[in-house]
Amino acid sequence: MITRFTNTENGALRRSAFWDRWQRALTAAELSGFTFHDLRHYYASLLIRHGASVKAVQARLGHKNASETLDTYSHLWPDEEEQTRTAIDLVLSSRPTKSVASKAA
Repeated sequence: MITRFTNTENGALRRSAFWDRWQRALTAAELSGFTFHDLRHYYASLLIRHGASVKAVQARLGHKNASETLDTYSHLWPDEEEQTRTAIDLVLSSRPTKSVASKAA
């Protein structure tokens, strides 16, 4: 059984109509205990895992601002500590080192 998540005119469903279809889809798939919000979090986590920016996730989820997105999902973005440390090391190691004293002379 294929469940359509659109109304008869192929438009967006109202929340109450979506909930009814969502429950029927879960029943047909023999699943229970999943909410639409769970689906929304799953969607956000997939976007983040595949490299979507904060602004892209914000837009797709309809958040008013990026801070709302970060407050909810920042723990899902990969830690870039090693990448940032490497970037600084590369820049600083590519320049000859000169002391402040030799510049003044």
